[in-house]
Amino acid sequence: MKEIYGKYSNISLTTKVKKWGNGNGILLPKALLGLLSLSENDDLSIEVENGSIILKPMKPKRLTLAERFKNYEGETKQSEYWTDNPVGKEII
Repeated sequence: MKEIYGKYSNISLTTKVKKWGNGNGILLPKALLGLLSLSENDDLSIEVENGSIILKPMKPKRLTLAERFKNYEGETKQSEYWTDNPVGKEII
């Protein structure tokens, strides 16, 4: 299976179109939502291509802090930053 975002992308599932209020809908299994990091009320784009329905998440993958800084090569300056005057018995 091909990997996408560290998880498997080639999955085959079956579901049915069912009546949902005044319209129709499909139920997406919890495992599939977890695989794509989707939650209730997340937006999906819907495309029809060659007789197939394609659903795509509208949000970018959530990156961890480590992933965000993985390729950072700049300088890091780490020091305390204090802008307030003492208001009690603080030791500075």
